[in-house]
Amino acid sequence: MRILLINPPYPVCEGLTMPLGLLYVAARLEQDGHHVRLVDLQLNRAPVRHLRPILQEFRPQMVGATAFTMNLHKALSILRSIRRLLPHAYLILGGPHVSFDDHEVLRHNPWVDAVVRGEGEVTASELAHSLERGGDPREIMGLTWRDPSGRIRKNPDRPFQEDLSTLPRPAWHLLPLAKYLAFGDGAAVITSRGCPHRCVFCVGRRMIGAKARLRSPSSVVDEMEALALMGFGTVRVEDDLFTLHKERAVAVCREILRRGLSIRWRAYSRVDTVDRELLGWMKRAGCQRILFGVESGSPAILRRIRKGITPEQTRKAVEMTREAGIEVLASFILALPGETPETLRETLAFAESLKVPYSLNMLTPYPGTEVRERAEEWGLRILKHDWRYYGQGKPITATAEVDPPRLRRALADYGRRLNTYLQDLEGRHQRGELTPEENRLLQNSRRQRFLLRLVREELLENYGEVRAGDEKTALRRLVESIHPHMAFPLQEVALHLSTLQQRGLIVIRNSPSSPHRIRWVWAETPPNKGGVG
Repeated sequence: MRILLINPPYPVCEGLTMPLGLLYVAARLEQDGHHVRLVDLQLNRAPVRHLRPILQEFRPQMVGATAFTMNLHKALSILRSIRRLLPHAYLILGGPHVSFDDHEVLRHNPWVDAVVRGEGEVTASELAHSLERGGDPREIMGLTWRDPSGRIRKNPDRPFQEDLSTLPRPAWHLLPLAKYLAFGDGAAVITSRGCPHRCVFCVGRRMIGAKARLRSPSSVVDEMEALALMGFGTVRVEDDLFTLHKERAVAVCREILRRGLSIRWRAYSRVDTVDRELLGWMKRAGCQRILFGVESGSPAILRRIRKGITPEQTRKAVEMTREAGIEVLASFILALPGETPETLRETLAFAESLKVPYSLNMLTPYPGTEVRERAEEWGLRILKHDWRYYGQGKPITATAEVDPPRLRRALADYGRRLNTYLQDLEGRHQRGELTPEENRLLQNSRRQRFLLRLVREELLENYGEVRAGDEKTALRRLVESIHPHMAFPLQEVALHLSTLQQRGLIVIRNSPSSPHRIRWVWAETPPNKGGVG
């Protein structure tokens, strides 16, 4: 069967990260013998225009898209367009949003045939098998589907996959790896699935289970090693909680060190699951940064949301992590149940006092979360029910004492401080006053902004054809072609494009339009030269 998998555009995106869930689904489908294509549109501004030639050439019989709440409307719009172009294709949706909003999604979007709930590898595999043989989907666990009469049917939940060692390696070969290598930290692995904690704002426990299912350290490091050989210098560990089991986390670190694998990686953690010994192992094994979900500086709020930590534990964990030489990013949520002007001030003051980078996020009552299901009981007002507003960094909820204007002021103040910091870096850079670490941060920030525009606007695809010449001349002509579409000085455009060319990430191909012209394109198989992290 010909199967197309789609990662829809994201409204807010700071880089290019592998769609790991789809890569696992694709790998399982390929293992079953299906012909699979995966199109990652997370940065694409014109997804249907991009897909049209693929649909015309590939003619998929089944099309699956994943969706978070923030890009559900994009996924639905794409599938609706595909229905018009391929009226007989079987269209499915998966991901965390539709897993808990399956009936409503199908009821309001008649062009979608089915929803895959929860972990999708086995469900997608069984569905493809059923469709190929003209079978009945009613026996497929984890599926909500529309029968021939139009009635929506919900099959029983699928049990969580206990043995993660049976998962095939992610189908990386289906992605244009050069683009992910350009961004530097786009590679991702999982070492486990499942989270036992009961935070009221998170859907993870219901989506991937309360019991941690652990992959063997050797299989995890096998994947890290394979990614390193493909050129990735930095890997994201996408577990909800990498440090849940200390002994197992140490075992992964030991395996990295045993192999002499030189790779940097980042992970998510809780402040009550780290100690100096574990952090020491993580640092030696290449851990570059840990993101701690701190959520609030108010002990009362932390108790109410069942976070199970205290500000004192946070302060201690942050200090230990910094002493170990690992970067820290602390994440906070505003407008949690019980938020008052006093607790808001407490959180903002606490965030500043940690002296580490931090993010402020608006509480978002996603489907499947307790804060959505018990909002009225907890005194939360849900301000918007249009999913297009979710994940945009704007107030979605309010409490009795903290209204949207107050929340917007807090966010605006945070944004001003961040902009002032970046402007200060730019000014000090021009005066030659930056430390090496500050200069690295600034250059990485500018490189990311350049790459985001290059990929999002498809500038290489649209303006990469130039008059032929030797490689140096052709690169200069590419710079001149792309520079007018960039808000960067000519010299900086030249620097970034030259770096991509030197790393073998963009290459020259003959132009189909003229023997006197050439076309710059993203490399299909980048050389193994190491990544930038």
